[in-house]
Amino acid sequence: MGAPMTLPARVADRPVLPVTPLVAFLAGPHAETIARLWPAPHEDFLMLPTARRHAAAILALRGGALQRVQWLASRARDGELAAELFGDHPPGGVMKALGRMGEVLWAEVAYAEFFSLFREEAARQLIRHMTDIQPAVLSVIAALPSPLRRPSIVAALGADMEAARCLVSAWNMALHVRGEAAGDGLARQFGRAKDAAALFGMALSAIQPPAFGETTAVPSLPAPFLPVRRVEHLQAVALEMRNCLRDYAPPLASGRMALWIWQGAGGPVAVALWRDTGGWRLAEALGQDNADVPEEVLREILPVLRQAGIRAGAPWHLLRSQLTDQVHKAQEMAGSASPAASTRQRLYLGYLWD
Repeated sequence: MGAPMTLPARVADRPVLPVTPLVAFLAGPHAETIARLWPAPHEDFLMLPTARRHAAAILALRGGALQRVQWLASRARDGELAAELFGDHPPGGVMKALGRMGEVLWAEVAYAEFFSLFREEAARQLIRHMTDIQPAVLSVIAALPSPLRRPSIVAALGADMEAARCLVSAWNMALHVRGEAAGDGLARQFGRAKDAAALFGMALSAIQPPAFGETTAVPSLPAPFLPVRRVEHLQAVALEMRNCLRDYAPPLASGRMALWIWQGAGGPVAVALWRDTGGWRLAEALGQDNADVPEEVLREILPVLRQAGIRAGAPWHLLRSQLTDQVHKAQEMAGSASPAASTRQRLYLGYLWD
């Protein structure tokens, strides 16, 4: 009678084995998994090229069979290993990219972000030209809209996610005030920035509406939105919703503010719009007794507002302040010296009304 058939052991099925300090440092959260694949002193793992160490960690995370992961990482040709990672038709440059990820293995979420980006043609071309690939920089690339995924822009932002979010907000504002058709030209302009200070200086100019003095009429919203256009209606709504809406009669009368009542699911909801330099913006949405509106109700309201040309997000003046801060931060990091104060500045001339 033959030997009983056994299934191939999976990586997670092998007992936890000792981990050397070096592998604990290099493998981080994957250290125990690597020790299961290549027991201490782990020399077979340490002798692998950087790209294959990363590939081994990725395959182990997927729950592969122990011997197959060992064989793929150690003996498979680059093309076979790339196909195992990306499927039958892997994009070019997989192993080269893995080889630029550094000696320390990444967290699972960082590998997932790499795979997501590397499947996109534009992002893949960008990653291929990076000499040092780091998770924080990939997160910045992922945060950028496709037109802004340019080498010069990514180089200017580095791993600064706060700066990336600020640039994305400026991009969205610029498209809002200038129109979607301006996107290609703005992206090319941003791509010519030599450094972060120049990039955010361009963003400051981009969010400025091209024409002065133009005011946007109060938008029209479909049912179940109900407009509040008269003072007696405002007072009635304030009583019904038990809030302080009546205090906003002056800005409503001046045309700087518009008020609608959402009467759909989750209503009534007071939806306040405010007109700033960037046009109409969702400024507030509150239920009865000034209660916060559930997210599912906001998700239903927002598409209708956007369809009407109403934006959501930071006020224009706040975004401008954030962009100015980014310019100053970039100048300080670059070691730019502030110009010496003039005699007029030292004397504080010009403060006539203070």
